[in-house]
Amino acid sequence: MGFLRKDEALQVARRLLESSTADETEIVIGSTAERFVRFADTGPTQSADRERHIVAVRARVRSQDGWQEARATCDGLGDEQTTGALSRAVALARVAPPNPDLAELEGSAEVDASSGLVDEQTVEHGFEAKAAWIKQALAACATADLSPAGLAATSCTSNTCVNSAGRSVHDARTRAAFSLTASAPGLAGGAGFGDAVARRVSELGVSAAIDRAVGKAIANRSPVAVPADEYTVLLEPNAVSSILLFAAYQGFGAQDVHEESSFLCGRIGERCFPELLCVDDDAGNDVYPGTPFDGEGAPKQRVELIRRGVLTGPVTDADWARKLGTTNTGHALCKPNTTGPKPTNLVVHPGDSSQAEMIAAIQRGLLITQFHYTNLIDPKDLTLTGMTRNGTFLIENGEIVGAVKNLRFTESLMNAFGRVGAIGKQREIAGALFDGEVVAPAMRIDGFRFTSTTDF
Repeated sequence: MGFLRKDEALQVARRLLESSTADETEIVIGSTAERFVRFADTGPTQSADRERHIVAVRARVRSQDGWQEARATCDGLGDEQTTGALSRAVALARVAPPNPDLAELEGSAEVDASSGLVDEQTVEHGFEAKAAWIKQALAACATADLSPAGLAATSCTSNTCVNSAGRSVHDARTRAAFSLTASAPGLAGGAGFGDAVARRVSELGVSAAIDRAVGKAIANRSPVAVPADEYTVLLEPNAVSSILLFAAYQGFGAQDVHEESSFLCGRIGERCFPELLCVDDDAGNDVYPGTPFDGEGAPKQRVELIRRGVLTGPVTDADWARKLGTTNTGHALCKPNTTGPKPTNLVVHPGDSSQAEMIAAIQRGLLITQFHYTNLIDPKDLTLTGMTRNGTFLIENGEIVGAVKNLRFTESLMNAFGRVGAIGKQREIAGALFDGEVVAPAMRIDGFRFTSTTDF
């Protein structure tokens, strides 16, 4: 796969810096090479072996009223493409309104190296090896009279940030992923889901993901309706991830707080949740480490977002740290942008409960595999609405007694997380049905509100 290695990326960036006529210039390069196969009951339905290189140029022009800046991007590494992006960025900066709040670009920064996270076995993992995964999934589904649909993928992404003030950072890391949704033929029944994500293909639990999806689908063949109500729920890691990612997108950033569109407003320093709930943003975590610098090349700091139930404050970037008179936590997205800093490596601390123990403690409730079509209603209380999906099961007297039809929830996460009763001791790299992944355990939450039913 053809992602940019360090020397190649730095050569592209430095060539553009040397050509720039702006007073300050920043080059950010995101380079990804991936191989993937989508599959269904007939076998592979789509495959690709592709690479993509996005070059973003931020140009800044000094004026007596402040810095004028603009960003332009291109998709590709050709001279015409990259120099065109540079020319556009400079031209746009010269006509941009001056911003007196901007400071000069920051220079050199110390960041952790990628620490061997470019796994060559993952880089070289080909279609024949992925076909073996798919063959295993299809065989398991055929044996259980189920229809499969899924994705097998490997990739390597490198990120580079170089600026005219002397900053020069680079990181690269691999990713392997497999997912399977097993459904009853003709959708005459429920479905089951299982997935696995890892930095190294050798660590990917493909067999476990297949077993989970098929097992849930078998148990979900004849779901029954239950009324919309408040239930104690056991959210599996994928469900936890899908709701917690909204907190990252919609509230944990300094700009969100400043604009009073965050659930942190008026709550920083308060104990809003049980002490067992702790959430960090930590690119250096040892389960699923991320890029160690942000969109401006600043080192990412570990930030305690929820410390023993207490909301501790937002993440920042260079601009917001200066405005607030606080530390730059290294959470900038590519600049300039309209959203401000965001956490991108959420990690939930493990608890001390096994899944069996959490189920045994529920008198009447629901086990939730996934949430789907989740949307934000109110950012100040993090009120979300969405649907259960791919395996919802009734728990009675501490045992799973059967599958139920999907339900719609409408719930404030501020209220729901305040009712966390137990957290699992096993964590997974859990994605959602949109962009992003969280290192998350299962959670038991009391009084989770479901507002309507479905026929499926």
